[in-house]
Amino acid sequence: MSHLTFLDISNNHIYGSIPLSINRIQNLSYLALSNNYLTGTIPMFWMVMGRLRSIDLSNNSFSGGIPASICSPPSLVLLELSNNNLSADLSSTFHNCTSLRFLSLGNNRLIGYMPKEITKNLPLLEYLLLRGNTLAGSIPEEVCGLHSLNLLDLAENNLSGSIPTCLGDVHGFKLPQTYFIYETESRLSSYTTHVELMVKGKITEYENGMFVHSTIDLSNNDPCGRIPEKLTELIHLGILNLSWNRLTGNIPSTIGSLKDLESLDLSHNHLSGPIPASMASMTFLSNLNLSYNNLSGQIPFGNQFDTFNDPSIYEGNPKLCGKPLPTNCSSALPGNEEKGGKHEDGADEKIERLWLYGSIAFGYITGFWLVCGSLMLKRSWRHAYFNFAFDMRDKLLVLIAVNLARVKRKFGLERN
Repeated sequence: MSHLTFLDISNNHIYGSIPLSINRIQNLSYLALSNNYLTGTIPMFWMVMGRLRSIDLSNNSFSGGIPASICSPPSLVLLELSNNNLSADLSSTFHNCTSLRFLSLGNNRLIGYMPKEITKNLPLLEYLLLRGNTLAGSIPEEVCGLHSLNLLDLAENNLSGSIPTCLGDVHGFKLPQTYFIYETESRLSSYTTHVELMVKGKITEYENGMFVHSTIDLSNNDPCGRIPEKLTELIHLGILNLSWNRLTGNIPSTIGSLKDLESLDLSHNHLSGPIPASMASMTFLSNLNLSYNNLSGQIPFGNQFDTFNDPSIYEGNPKLCGKPLPTNCSSALPGNEEKGGKHEDGADEKIERLWLYGSIAFGYITGFWLVCGSLMLKRSWRHAYFNFAFDMRDKLLVLIAVNLARVKRKFGLERN
């Protein structure tokens, strides 16, 4: 079969390892061995298969590392190695995979950090799926240099640090919903590309011809800090999952700009403040989970929020109120807030008035007993006080008389 171009024996019960003789099929373009019982390591013969465009070895039991030669075919576009037992270090793998657009390595045993050279080594990448590994460190800002990226799944790792603000500038996430399709070059053969995504709490498999949303899934990691407001500029983003992290601060008030968002999961974080009223304008939102945070205030109503009748999506937020929660939120309505404000202002005014009257009474009583009381009780002080008062009266009368006489003389009013 040296002239074979398509080899698809996926979804069978084939076991054993990949035979080395397969490298003799040097015209092979599409290799699909997924969903079998294959074991052993991935061979290193790929450099002699220069026409390979697609390699799918997913859902087997391959172990060991990923050979650097796997990116040797210059036309390789798709590499699907998910759901195996591979234990490669990403920082030393995938050098010069300059044509690769689809990379799926989910549910393996990958270690190390996400390489900062990812933009240089994978400049055309559109799909990056690394779910379910043991990657550590922070998400490098170099990921934002993958301008065509529209599907990023880094869930269930040990990633830390803050979410890069620059993700809001990635052009691929700003594109509308597109078909998930991988074109073949032959009319006689077909190959079904597939990708598994966690959507609305369950694994969904997408195949050729199906709509797939732009997706960011960073759930079940350890990032901290605030949700970058820049993410709300990805107006065509379809899925955003940031659950089970250590995010703090408020939900961005501009999150309502994500008009095409269908699934939003921010549960199990440390978010606080109100649920932004702008979220009521997200008319495509069909899956929402805000449980187990520190959110407070009234739950928005109208549009999609009227269809969210499951209180579990808000549980773990004791300061939230409004439907569908049993906690009545009528006191938080604008009219009642005004009444409550007036009532509180009136109460404060009464308290201030009581303090004023009390201080006047205290001052009056204190002054009376310090002055009048002492004069009444001590005779010598009383005589001295009144003698002083009379002397001051006499001096004042004399001063007035003298000054009055001076004025009369000055103006000639004095009688001869």
